[in-house]
Amino acid sequence: MAYQLQRLRELIERHPERAGSLMLHIEALEQSIERLPLTSLSHVRTMFEAAHGSVAGPLKIVFGEKDSFPQKNRAIIKALDLALDGHPDAEKIEKQLKALLGSMNGAASALAELSNISGMRHGGALDLPTLERQHAYMLGGLCDALVSFLLDTAWSRPNEQNRATLGPFYDDEPDFNESLDSEYALVEIAGSVFTPSTALFRLDPTQYEAARDEWRLASDDLIKDSEAA
Repeated sequence: MAYQLQRLRELIERHPERAGSLMLHIEALEQSIERLPLTSLSHVRTMFEAAHGSVAGPLKIVFGEKDSFPQKNRAIIKALDLALDGHPDAEKIEKQLKALLGSMNGAASALAELSNISGMRHGGALDLPTLERQHAYMLGGLCDALVSFLLDTAWSRPNEQNRATLGPFYDDEPDFNESLDSEYALVEIAGSVFTPSTALFRLDPTQYEAARDEWRLASDDLIKDSEAA
């Protein structure tokens, strides 16, 4: 069975409207792990860098021109909202979760150092040993877990700009949105992918509300029929 980055693939299914070219990066890394392990480090580094660029906007991070790879990773972890809303010890929980993520900073630093060693990512003599498949599997697993976590955490909580675009009540209709998304196909335009519910809401909010009201009536009728039975 071919190696797959399962968590990243699942992430695309949950956030298809934000995934962009993520699948291209996933497939490139998967193929390198299976066929050319010596190139896997380069693809992992590229995946992390793409993730940094993708979450910087939603997290309102402005990287410095000379920020290193580990510095960018630290800035992202600091900006992540890890609090469990509604829990009386939300601040303590967030503090400890970020402490656990300190290992991610260590991994990013080690990855940066490793990728700068001659022959690991570029350069080096032709007779130097290179990364083998077991190394590629380790790097792939690391990338799958950490990059999917960064993206999922940043994408799961809409930023202020997205809320302003969608409106305050879009997020209040998760069941209706899910019903639309399960009934209709994803909308793809010039390489960007949108869920049916967000596309309808943005392009025709009046029809969105009409469809929502009709869905509510149908749901109420189903409840009444089941109660009568």
